[in-house]
Amino acid sequence: MRSRLPLVALALALRAAASLAAPMPAPTYCVEWIRQSTEGFERLTLFSDRTLVWKMRHGEHEDWKRKTLEAEEAKFYCDYFAGPTLWALPSDVRSHVPGEFITESLVRLARPDGSTHEIRFDELAALSPDASSLRASLDGLKRFFTDPLPPASQFKAESLAPGTVLKRFDGAVFRVRMLDEGRGVVELEGVDEPFSQFRRISDLRFFFQAPGPASDGSGR
Repeated sequence: MRSRLPLVALALALRAAASLAAPMPAPTYCVEWIRQSTEGFERLTLFSDRTLVWKMRHGEHEDWKRKTLEAEEAKFYCDYFAGPTLWALPSDVRSHVPGEFITESLVRLARPDGSTHEIRFDELAALSPDASSLRASLDGLKRFFTDPLPPASQFKAESLAPGTVLKRFDGAVFRVRMLDEGRGVVELEGVDEPFSQFRRISDLRFFFQAPGPASDGSGR
Protein backbone atom coordinates (compact mmCIF):
# COMPACT_ATOMS: atom_id res chain seq x y z
CA MET A 1 0.00 0.00 0.00
CA ARG A 2 1.37 3.38 -1.02
CA SER A 3 2.06 5.88 1.69
CA ARG A 4 -0.46 8.71 1.92
CA LEU A 5 2.07 11.09 3.52
CA PRO A 6 2.98 12.90 0.27
CA LEU A 7 -0.72 13.55 -0.42
CA VAL A 8 -1.27 14.83 3.08
CA ALA A 9 1.76 17.10 2.82
CA LEU A 10 0.51 18.43 -0.51
CA ALA A 11 -2.94 19.14 0.92
CA LEU A 12 -1.42 21.01 3.85
CA ALA A 13 0.81 23.02 1.54
CA LEU A 14 -2.14 23.99 -0.67
CA ARG A 15 -4.17 25.02 2.38
CA ALA A 16 -1.30 27.16 3.68
CA ALA A 17 -0.87 28.81 0.29
CA ALA A 18 -4.58 29.57 0.11
CA SER A 19 -4.55 31.17 3.57
CA LEU A 20 -1.58 33.34 2.60
CA ALA A 21 -3.29 34.44 -0.60
CA ALA A 22 -6.55 35.30 1.16
CA PRO A 23 -7.08 39.04 1.55
CA MET A 24 -6.72 40.57 4.99
CA PRO A 25 -10.07 41.15 6.69
CA ALA A 26 -11.25 44.73 6.44
CA PRO A 27 -10.84 46.57 9.75
CA THR A 28 -13.97 47.59 11.59
CA TYR A 29 -12.58 51.03 12.47
CA CYS A 30 -10.93 54.03 10.81
CA VAL A 31 -9.07 55.36 13.84
CA GLU A 32 -8.66 54.54 17.51
CA TRP A 33 -7.13 56.97 20.02
CA ILE A 34 -6.12 55.69 23.45
CA ARG A 35 -4.90 58.12 26.13
CA GLN A 36 -3.52 56.64 29.31
CA SER A 37 -1.89 57.84 32.53
CA THR A 38 -1.56 56.55 36.05
CA GLU A 39 -4.92 58.16 36.82
CA GLY A 40 -6.93 56.35 34.14
CA PHE A 41 -7.52 56.07 30.42
CA GLU A 42 -9.90 57.05 27.66
CA ARG A 43 -10.52 55.51 24.25
CA LEU A 44 -12.08 57.19 21.23
CA THR A 45 -12.93 54.95 18.25
CA LEU A 46 -14.47 55.83 14.91
CA PHE A 47 -15.85 52.65 13.35
CA SER A 48 -16.29 52.18 9.62
CA ASP A 49 -20.07 52.10 10.01
CA ARG A 50 -19.90 55.80 11.16
CA THR A 51 -20.30 54.94 14.85
CA LEU A 52 -18.16 57.03 17.20
CA VAL A 53 -17.59 55.55 20.67
CA TRP A 54 -15.90 57.23 23.64
CA LYS A 55 -15.00 55.31 26.80
CA MET A 56 -13.37 56.69 29.92
CA ARG A 57 -12.19 55.33 33.25
CA HIS A 58 -10.84 57.58 36.00
CA GLY A 59 -10.24 55.77 39.24
CA GLU A 60 -13.47 53.96 40.09
CA HIS A 61 -15.54 56.06 37.71
CA GLU A 62 -16.37 54.74 34.24
CA ASP A 63 -18.38 56.33 31.46
CA TRP A 64 -19.05 55.77 27.78
CA LYS A 65 -20.93 57.51 24.99
CA ARG A 66 -21.88 56.63 21.43
CA LYS A 67 -22.88 58.75 18.46
CA THR A 68 -23.45 58.18 14.73
CA LEU A 69 -21.75 60.68 12.44
CA GLU A 70 -23.29 62.07 9.30
CA ALA A 71 -22.08 60.33 6.13
CA GLU A 72 -20.11 63.38 4.95
CA GLU A 73 -18.39 63.76 8.31
CA ALA A 74 -17.46 60.08 8.60
CA LYS A 75 -16.13 60.02 5.02
CA PHE A 76 -13.88 63.02 5.66
CA TYR A 77 -12.37 61.51 8.79
CA CYS A 78 -11.90 58.01 7.39
CA ASP A 79 -10.31 59.38 4.20
CA TYR A 80 -8.08 61.71 6.23
CA PHE A 81 -6.87 59.00 8.60
CA ALA A 82 -6.13 56.69 5.66
CA GLY A 83 -4.13 59.34 3.78
CA PRO A 84 -0.40 58.99 3.02
CA THR A 85 0.58 62.08 5.03
CA LEU A 86 -0.37 60.55 8.36
CA TRP A 87 0.95 57.11 7.43
CA ALA A 88 4.35 58.67 6.80
CA LEU A 89 4.55 59.83 10.43
CA PRO A 90 7.00 57.89 12.62
CA SER A 91 5.57 55.28 14.93
CA ASP A 92 7.04 56.78 18.09
CA VAL A 93 7.36 60.53 18.70
CA ARG A 94 7.18 60.39 22.51
CA SER A 95 9.37 62.75 24.50
CA HIS A 96 10.41 59.91 26.85
CA VAL A 97 10.57 62.44 29.67
CA PRO A 98 9.97 60.54 32.93
CA GLY A 99 6.94 61.64 34.87
CA GLU A 100 4.30 59.87 36.89
CA PHE A 101 1.37 61.86 35.58
CA ILE A 102 2.38 62.31 31.92
CA THR A 103 -0.39 61.19 29.60
CA GLU A 104 0.65 59.01 26.67
CA SER A 105 -1.36 58.48 23.50
CA LEU A 106 -1.55 55.59 21.08
CA VAL A 107 -3.27 56.26 17.74
CA ARG A 108 -4.17 53.35 15.46
CA LEU A 109 -5.00 54.22 11.86
CA ALA A 110 -6.68 51.68 9.60
CA ARG A 111 -7.33 51.36 5.87
CA PRO A 112 -10.06 49.31 4.15
CA ASP A 113 -7.44 46.87 2.80
CA GLY A 114 -6.70 45.69 6.35
CA SER A 115 -3.40 47.53 6.89
CA THR A 116 -2.83 49.53 10.07
CA HIS A 117 -0.34 52.09 11.34
CA GLU A 118 0.34 53.08 14.96
CA ILE A 119 1.65 56.40 16.28
CA ARG A 120 2.66 57.04 19.88
CA PHE A 121 3.15 60.46 21.48
CA ASP A 122 2.79 62.15 24.85
CA GLU A 123 1.74 65.59 26.02
CA LEU A 124 5.38 66.81 26.14
CA ALA A 125 6.30 65.59 22.65
CA ALA A 126 7.44 68.13 20.06
CA LEU A 127 4.96 67.28 17.31
CA SER A 128 5.54 68.05 13.65
CA PRO A 129 2.90 70.12 11.80
CA ASP A 130 1.32 66.95 10.39
CA ALA A 131 1.30 65.22 13.79
CA SER A 132 -0.21 68.36 15.35
CA SER A 133 -2.95 68.34 12.71
CA LEU A 134 -3.64 64.70 13.54
CA ARG A 135 -3.97 65.59 17.22
CA ALA A 136 -6.30 68.50 16.36
CA SER A 137 -8.52 66.24 14.25
CA LEU A 138 -8.82 63.79 17.15
CA ASP A 139 -9.78 66.63 19.45
CA GLY A 140 -12.39 67.61 16.86
CA LEU A 141 -13.81 64.08 16.87
CA LYS A 142 -14.05 64.12 20.65
CA ARG A 143 -16.00 67.40 20.49
CA PHE A 144 -18.91 65.55 18.86
CA PHE A 145 -19.92 64.54 22.39
CA THR A 146 -19.89 68.11 23.75
CA ASP A 147 -20.25 70.63 20.93
CA PRO A 148 -21.21 70.10 17.29
CA LEU A 149 -18.72 70.97 14.60
CA PRO A 150 -19.17 74.49 13.26
CA PRO A 151 -21.29 74.45 10.09
CA ALA A 152 -19.70 74.90 6.68
CA SER A 153 -21.61 78.18 6.32
CA GLN A 154 -19.26 79.77 8.89
CA PHE A 155 -16.24 79.09 6.69
CA LYS A 156 -17.30 80.89 3.53
CA ALA A 157 -14.68 82.88 1.62
CA GLU A 158 -16.16 86.20 2.79
CA SER A 159 -15.40 85.26 6.42
CA LEU A 160 -11.78 84.22 5.69
CA ALA A 161 -10.16 87.48 4.66
CA PRO A 162 -6.38 87.72 5.25
CA GLY A 163 -5.80 88.42 8.93
CA THR A 164 -8.75 86.32 10.10
CA VAL A 165 -7.89 84.36 13.25
CA LEU A 166 -8.64 80.63 13.44
CA LYS A 167 -8.24 78.63 16.63
CA ARG A 168 -7.58 74.95 16.12
CA PHE A 169 -9.30 72.38 18.33
CA ASP A 170 -6.03 71.64 20.15
CA GLY A 171 -5.67 75.33 21.09
CA ALA A 172 -3.10 76.36 18.45
CA VAL A 173 -3.88 79.73 16.84
CA PHE A 174 -3.49 80.51 13.14
CA ARG A 175 -4.11 83.50 10.94
CA VAL A 176 -5.27 83.50 7.32
CA ARG A 177 -2.32 84.63 5.24
CA MET A 178 -3.76 84.16 1.77
CA LEU A 179 -7.17 83.27 0.34
CA ASP A 180 -7.54 81.68 -3.08
CA GLU A 181 -11.29 81.64 -3.57
CA GLY A 182 -11.00 80.18 -7.09
CA ARG A 183 -9.22 77.05 -5.88
CA GLY A 184 -11.07 76.98 -2.59
CA VAL A 185 -7.95 77.03 -0.42
CA VAL A 186 -6.41 79.23 2.26
CA GLU A 187 -2.85 79.57 3.46
CA LEU A 188 -2.61 79.63 7.25
CA GLU A 189 0.36 80.80 9.30
CA GLY A 190 0.89 79.86 12.92
CA VAL A 191 0.73 82.74 15.36
CA ASP A 192 2.95 80.99 17.91
CA GLU A 193 4.42 78.33 15.62
CA PRO A 194 6.89 79.09 12.79
CA PHE A 195 5.18 77.35 9.90
CA SER A 196 2.37 77.81 7.42
CA GLN A 197 0.07 75.34 5.70
CA PHE A 198 -2.54 75.19 2.96
CA ARG A 199 -6.02 73.89 3.70
CA ARG A 200 -9.14 73.41 1.64
CA ILE A 201 -11.85 75.76 2.85
CA SER A 202 -14.30 72.86 2.93
CA ASP A 203 -12.03 71.01 5.41
CA LEU A 204 -11.52 73.84 7.90
CA ARG A 205 -14.50 73.00 10.08
CA PHE A 206 -12.99 69.59 10.89
CA PHE A 207 -9.92 71.22 12.48
CA PHE A 208 -10.88 74.73 13.61
CA GLN A 209 -13.42 76.63 15.62
CA ALA A 210 -15.55 79.18 13.77
CA PRO A 211 -13.54 82.17 12.48
CA GLY A 212 -12.79 85.09 14.75
CA PRO A 213 -12.47 88.72 13.65
CA ALA A 214 -9.72 89.76 11.28
CA SER A 215 -6.71 91.47 12.86
CA ASP A 216 -4.17 93.95 11.60
CA GLY A 217 -1.63 91.15 11.14
CA SER A 218 0.58 92.31 13.99
CA GLY A 219 -0.11 89.24 16.18
CA ARG A 220 -1.57 91.33 19.03
